[in-house]
Amino acid sequence: MPLSHRPHWRLPSGVSRGTWDYVQSKQIAADYDDYFSSDPLMQLDMAFLERYLPSIDSEHDGTGRAPIVADLGCGTGRVARHLLPRGYRLLNVDLSKPMLQQVRSHSGGLSDSCAIVQANLAELAALRPASLDMAVCLFSSLGMIRGRTNRLRFLDSVRTSLKRDAPFIVHIHNRFRSWSDPGGPAWLLSSKLKSLLKKDCEFGDRVYAYRGLPAMFLHIFSRRELVRDLSHSGFSRIDWFPIHAAANALLPAGCWPMDLRAGGFFFVASSGG
Repeated sequence: MPLSHRPHWRLPSGVSRGTWDYVQSKQIAADYDDYFSSDPLMQLDMAFLERYLPSIDSEHDGTGRAPIVADLGCGTGRVARHLLPRGYRLLNVDLSKPMLQQVRSHSGGLSDSCAIVQANLAELAALRPASLDMAVCLFSSLGMIRGRTNRLRFLDSVRTSLKRDAPFIVHIHNRFRSWSDPGGPAWLLSSKLKSLLKKDCEFGDRVYAYRGLPAMFLHIFSRRELVRDLSHSGFSRIDWFPIHAAANALLPAGCWPMDLRAGGFFFVASSGG
C-alpha cells in the first residue's frame, strides 16, 4: 500500500490526514524555499535566534566540540544553512522524507556536522537526555502536531534533551489576532463550539486548503496556552516576544492590547534555575 494512501488508523501519533499528505509531497518540498523566499518571518526568526546562540570556542562544554543545535521540524534545512558555515553542529529532525532530501542536497561538504533524522515530533526517541545546547521549532511547526497530549509529549522530549539552561525557541501564530481578520470572528466561534461538541477537536484547530492539499491542519495557540504547556513540561523559565502582524518585526514591550495585536509570538524557554 503506498504511504500516501495510508489509512487513518495507521497515521502516526499527532499527524492528521492533511499533515500526512503534506509530508509525503515531493512537490511541496521541492518548491518550499522559493514559495517562502519573500516571507518576512523567515528573516525575522533567523535574526531572533541569533540572540540566543551558544558561543563557539574550542573548549565548549569541556569537550572541544562545537555546540549542537536541534532544528525540530526542520523542513528544507534553512537553520542548518544559516549555522553550519559558522561552525555549529546541526541535528535536523522532520517527518518528511522529501524535505530531508532537500537538507542533504543543501548541506554539501558540511554533512559531517549535519545529522539528519526522520522522525515524528510526537515520538522523539532519537533525542538523548541533556545532549543539546539549543533547540528550535520555528514557523509554527509545533502547531502541526494534532492534540495537546501529543504536543506535550514533544515538549517533554525537548526539555529532557536540553542541557541545563539551554534555550528552546519556538514560534506560534496568535489565535486571537483572528478577531481583526476577515472571517476571523466566525472561525473563532466555530472552533470553540467544535471543541465543546467533539472530543477530538480543540479550540484553535484549523483545517484549510493549502498548496493543492484540501485539508491542511494547524493548531493556532493563544499566548497563555503555550505558557501553560511549556510549564506543564517542566520549563521553569519562559519568556515571550510578540511579533508584528506583518511578521517583519517584534512589537514593542508594553504594546496594548498585546494578545489581540500580535500576529504571533516567539517563546524562549529553559529548564534551569
